[in-house]
Amino acid sequence: MVEGVKILTLILALPFLLALAAAAHALIDRAVKAVLWASSPLATGEPEAFTYERRVYHTADAQMTQIVAIAFGAGALFWLGLATGWAWLYGAGVLALAAAVALDLLRWERVAASANHLWFQRGFGSTVHQILIENIRDVAVQEIEVRGFTLRHGTHNRLARLQVRMADKRVVALPKTDAYSGLDDVEGVANHLRLRLQHLADRQALQRSESEASAAAQAVASDPAKTDAELRRELRRLRKNALAPDVPPAVKSR
Repeated sequence: MVEGVKILTLILALPFLLALAAAAHALIDRAVKAVLWASSPLATGEPEAFTYERRVYHTADAQMTQIVAIAFGAGALFWLGLATGWAWLYGAGVLALAAAVALDLLRWERVAASANHLWFQRGFGSTVHQILIENIRDVAVQEIEVRGFTLRHGTHNRLARLQVRMADKRVVALPKTDAYSGLDDVEGVANHLRLRLQHLADRQALQRSESEASAAAQAVASDPAKTDAELRRELRRLRKNALAPDVPPAVKSR
C-alpha cells in the first residue's frame, strides 16, 4: 500500500516539477532581461521609443524549442532526485536551469527604435546594429505561418517581424517573434519609423519650397520690367507656398 502511494506521488510529481522548472526559468528569464534592458539598452545617446523582442515560450523556432527542452530537462532531474533520493540530481537540475537561462541570453534577439535610429541585436553581448532612419526608404511588417510547436498554440503558429528597405534598395530583415503576443510591439516600432520618415519628408519638402521661394524672389527683384501689381501677386504666391508647401504623400501605415 505504501509503495503504491509512493508511486502515485511520483507520477503526480512529474508534471508538477516539469511545470515548476519551466515557470522558474520564465520568471528568472524575465527578471534578468528587464535588468539588462535597463542597464544595457540598445540605443545610445537617445532614449528608446519602441521595442520588441523574440519570446521563448511563444515563438515557434527551433532555437527557442531547445531552450524550453532544457528547462523541462531541469524539471526531470528534480523528479529523478525525488524518485531516487540522490541529492546530486537536484544540483544537476539547478545547473540545467542556469544553462537554459544562459542559452536564452545568448540567443536573445531584440529591436529598438529611437528618434533618429533603428537598433537590433542577435544575442546579448553580440554586435548591436545601428541604422540611421534617414537611410530607410520604407517599412513593412511581415507575418509568416510556421509549423513549429509551442505550448501555447501547438502546431498553429505565426511569426512576425519588421522588414526595412534601405535607400540603396537593400532589404534588412529584423528578428522574428510570435505574432499572437508580439505583433502589437512590432507594429509599434513600424509605426514609429513611418512617422519619423513622414516628418523627414515634410521637412525636406519645406526646405525645397523655401529654397525655391528665395530663388524666385531674387529673380523677381532683379527684373525691373515687373510692374508693382505683378510683384505683389508673385510675392503672395511665394508666401503661400512657403507657409503651405507641396509635400509628398504620407507614408502608408498598415
